[in-house]
Amino acid sequence: MVTSFELLPARPQAPLVGEPFDRWITPDGDVAAEFRRIPGGYSARFPEQADFEISLETMHVRGVPDTGTRVETVETLYRNSILPVIGNHLGGLFLHGSAVAGPQGAIAFLGLSRRGKSTLAGAFARAGHPFLTEDVLALEAKGAGYCVPPQGPVLRVFHDSATFLLGQDPEWDDEERKNPLSAGATLPFATEPAPLAAICLLGPGTSPTTLLEPLGEAEALAQLIRHAFLLDVEDKQRLRGHFGRLAQLAAAVPCHALDYPRDYAQLPGVIGAILDRLASDG
Repeated sequence: MVTSFELLPARPQAPLVGEPFDRWITPDGDVAAEFRRIPGGYSARFPEQADFEISLETMHVRGVPDTGTRVETVETLYRNSILPVIGNHLGGLFLHGSAVAGPQGAIAFLGLSRRGKSTLAGAFARAGHPFLTEDVLALEAKGAGYCVPPQGPVLRVFHDSATFLLGQDPEWDDEERKNPLSAGATLPFATEPAPLAAICLLGPGTSPTTLLEPLGEAEALAQLIRHAFLLDVEDKQRLRGHFGRLAQLAAAVPCHALDYPRDYAQLPGVIGAILDRLASDG
């Protein structure tokens, strides 16, 4: 997949013509993104952040920040949202998740926004298991299994998670949005691809103890569908192909339901439980 990206000058987001054919809704019920068809491709609006136009003929993407939006925010939306939807539209396999390099191979964590995917990946890295990716899981079929390539040596986390992972307050004071933490001695980054050993699907954090249960293929597939990036939910032919790829993934890779109290003091035990389970399964 080869794309090009053009960042245009910021301007206020004006009302758009017509109803979107799809919306991404956050767990709180807010609109995270809206998708519309335009001649030759699609448009994607992230309210109060940026607009994108995607040309399927040229694979060129134009991004327009809303007034006051940081360039870094637009680039992150392009990298973590636009590229994955294009990739899945063209036959790839991109999921919303993080991943780390464990003793048996890559361990992926999928979940809704703010369920702790990046923090859990950072906790694994801090414990000596380098992280591979923090928001987009790009899978490459390899033989009977899958390979997880590294995506970038940065974790984007909130202030309190950064304080836990670093062992000290980060350099920024903003507690309302995620900021990047670069990999280093404390948070090692895996520079080589790793075979995918398991997928953990994160629950809402309501379990009083660490819960780690295997999922059957049908249940795993239903969960995986929730965490895939889709550009056109009305393109039936592409949807069939996409669901087929997810079904193959559910059949080939062990999937587990994972829930635990969202308490930083619990994370060493969560890591231990996951590693013990994979070691016994292997």
